[in-house]
Amino acid sequence: MTNCNTEPNETNLELQGSVLRGILGSIIGMFICILAMLLCSLFQIVKYGMMFQLFVGLVIGRFYRLFHGRRSKIVAYVIVGTCTVLACTLWEVFWVLLLAIVSSVQLTVADLSRLWSISWELLLLCVGLGLIGFFLTRKSLLAYADWKRGPWIVAYAGGNGALYNLLPEKLPAVNPPTSFAVHGRSTPGTRIVVEGNNLRQINRLRKDSVFSVHDIAGVVLGPSNGCNVLYDKNYQVLAKFAGSMEHADLLFLSLLQWNIPIDKAPATWCSPAEVKPDSKPAESSIPQQQFTLRLKRLSRIEFAVIGWVVLLIGLGLFFAISFFDVTVVKRRALVVMALATMGMGIVCLRIGDVCMVKVDGEQMRVVSRFGRTKEFSVKDVSSVSRSAGWIVVYDKEFKTLAKLDVYMENLDMLKDYLAIYGVKM
Repeated sequence: MTNCNTEPNETNLELQGSVLRGILGSIIGMFICILAMLLCSLFQIVKYGMMFQLFVGLVIGRFYRLFHGRRSKIVAYVIVGTCTVLACTLWEVFWVLLLAIVSSVQLTVADLSRLWSISWELLLLCVGLGLIGFFLTRKSLLAYADWKRGPWIVAYAGGNGALYNLLPEKLPAVNPPTSFAVHGRSTPGTRIVVEGNNLRQINRLRKDSVFSVHDIAGVVLGPSNGCNVLYDKNYQVLAKFAGSMEHADLLFLSLLQWNIPIDKAPATWCSPAEVKPDSKPAESSIPQQQFTLRLKRLSRIEFAVIGWVVLLIGLGLFFAISFFDVTVVKRRALVVMALATMGMGIVCLRIGDVCMVKVDGEQMRVVSRFGRTKEFSVKDVSSVSRSAGWIVVYDKEFKTLAKLDVYMENLDMLKDYLAIYGVKM
């Protein structure tokens, strides 16, 4: 696959941004940074004020983007870089003038000259820190200003771990379902939900974004420590996801079947021939199943041993309190500690008995280690995935229905049961 050659809408002034708005936003960001550094110096937090200069460029760049500055790499660098240098310079000048104004001692010309010579050396250090911080944090500004390379800059931005974006060697040999979710394997919550020709990215701190497959102009595959980016015809980022996420291979396969260009797609990726989806078995052909899964015998023994040990420790501590020569407050604290320890022991003893998965026809009853019960129909299950220590069951809206313990015995029986209803485990 090659890169999408769709050109951005060059006549869209709103998309291009404005130089004046960029200057205005940068100046506002500059004065906010100056105020923050003056407050740090005023409250004698000098070391934090010095370190804050490493982030001056990032803050000013954020205001440049917030005010929709000109989307040009040269213009953005000149405006933001100039305001960064001015912020690191003016705050020191303002601080010297403020000291001279509020000082009760009458300063002579020689005193002012000596003060300025000392400040000049500090001024060079501040400007240096500001420029270093600007070049270290310029990626977000570069992704905004260099809009034709924005998706690539976002995709290649590292810091997510060397195994975060491992791409699958091959894609599934069957057509993807009409609805599925791409989410993290070890973290709860969904990231991208595919529903037919519509995609919805769920963000924790921002409003969810919804777009159609027709809005996607191309896909950028990032390195192993980056991410994969979906972008539109104006090179604006629509969504991001990682190859290590659950069902990421299904999303890649859907993108291929939608004929969306994928930059540097592996040669082993191919779309299966169009096949008629397997029809679900008739209701009458589904056998009625009844079985119960419990924790493995070794796990039950381990919890029982831990429970008895903790319970005996709590009992020993409870009966030994009378031998301690302590104050009333400490004695009460020891009683609370002993009762809490015995409670933990009782919980561990119950885990092996209460933790189970009970199947009765279409109804599933899941009891967690701590006795929390959840009942639902297997028809409400849309997908099942494995995460750290759990088997997570999702409903039709890709919300968590239940979490099953991975240390259950006879999990193949549950796998075959779910497969009857078209759910892969």
